[in-house]
Amino acid sequence: MLIRGDETHGYELAERLRRAVETVAVDVRGERAAVTISAGVAMYPSAASGEAELIEAADAALYESKRRGRNRVTVFTGVSGERELPASLSA
Repeated sequence: MLIRGDETHGYELAERLRRAVETVAVDVRGERAAVTISAGVAMYPSAASGEAELIEAADAALYESKRRGRNRVTVFTGVSGERELPASLSA
């Protein structure tokens, strides 16, 4: 959870984390396994009026990331779905 920032800042931070994790491989019983993450970004107060709703909104965006193929960051819009910001906004 970020205290300050806007939607783009939240997306960029999550995207940097996603890319950093993507470069890691772990050893699992002698085999190399790729590691990836999916993330959801939600903003207060546009996505929620309280802490619980904010977590639910971020969770909904996270599951949308997974539904779209995993290893991505999705921003909660609160409309009919979530969206990914263009790669040009990535840091």
